Amino acid sequence: MSNKKALIRLLDRPGGRSLLGKIATRVLRWETNQDFEIAYLNGLWTRRVGHDYFPDSVRFDYIYADFDTWKRQTEAYVSQTADFWFSYYRPQLGDVIIDVGAGHGEDTLTFSRAVGETGRVIAIEAHPLSFAILKNFCQLNGLNNVTTLHLALMDKPGTVRIVESQFWKENAVDYADGPSEIQVRAGTLDDVWKEQQLSEIAFLKINIEGAERFALLGMLSVLPSVRNICVACHDFRWESGHGDQFRTRAFVEQLLAERGFAVTSRQDDPRDYVRDHVYGIRPRGGISE
Repeated sequence: MSNKKALIRLLDRPGGRSLLGKIATRVLRWETNQDFEIAYLNGLWTRRVGHDYFPDSVRFDYIYADFDTWKRQTEAYVSQTADFWFSYYRPQLGDVIIDVGAGHGEDTLTFSRAVGETGRVIAIEAHPLSFAILKNFCQLNGLNNVTTLHLALMDKPGTVRIVESQFWKENAVDYADGPSEIQVRAGTLDDVWKEQQLSEIAFLKINIEGAERFALLGMLSVLPSVRNICVACHDFRWESGHGDQFRTRAFVEQLLAERGFAVTSRQDDPRDYVRDHVYGIRPRGGISE
């Protein structure tokens, strides 16, 4: 083990983290000449990039190769959110957006700022660590119009298991038999709708790695009050041999069409995961009854 790694391991514990953060911040600013800071906040190592905060991990695992991308991270979040979700919907001040599969807050940030103080965002995330990061992200960045919910959206209340992938964005509900270390509360959007006292949803984003079939079945009474929806299906993962649970696109398209949405997609996009985004748009004339 190198001297640097040994020092990090020694300090990355109670009593040492404050000093480790100060050392890391000094090195970071010297290397980049940017207004960066690293600190251990609310149980997570967190970066401050200018005015924006990015909670990262329970362990200190920063590397030099990441530094150059940090100064553009907020802009990357905004650009990617617009690219993925705003092809057929543009947020307005006062809108209500539900972000299902909110991850670390990558889309929640843009949603929150776009709908303004009079709008509202409900950010829902199942994985415990991702939810902790999401919650800290919203608090540290002052996203006061966001309500965060630790929940796996399914077709009925209960408990589901989460299987972790090497890449955290591919964490998914575990459909296989057998034990799982990660178990989370499951619920329906129908129940969230009642608990949060919602009346209309301007935009509903769903990106939950193959569980979209079950989530949609748990929101049938809510869908008539949704103006725009985008479901990130994952048939491209099924095509790569990841399992039949990722083959959901045909089901999603049929269900949305049956409930009055005009269904479309971006079939000319060169990215397979974007081609699997299914958009549902209410025809002009308002919410269907």
